[in-house]
Amino acid sequence: MIRRSPTRIDMRLDDLQEYEELQKTREAKKKAERQSSSSSSMNPPVWGGKVPQSEIQERIGYVLPQNSSAHSRIAVNESQDTRIT
Repeated sequence: MIRRSPTRIDMRLDDLQEYEELQKTREAKKKAERQSSSSSSMNPPVWGGKVPQSEIQERIGYVLPQNSSAHSRIAVNESQDTRIT
């Protein structure tokens, strides 16, 4: 849903020239980075395999729930077992 009329965008020759200059500078930076990285020995990162579950949970901010009821159930079950015997 459009609440106001669209704004007209005019492309000028100056805008095109500025855009081309920006692209040239970006390409020059990329070429310089490629040449510097290719001249030095580049070692790829070492992937050690499977990431531990605790590290993944820490990274995403997952906090393990503290179930006190689970502990009390275990205690209740143990106490019932002792009564039966």
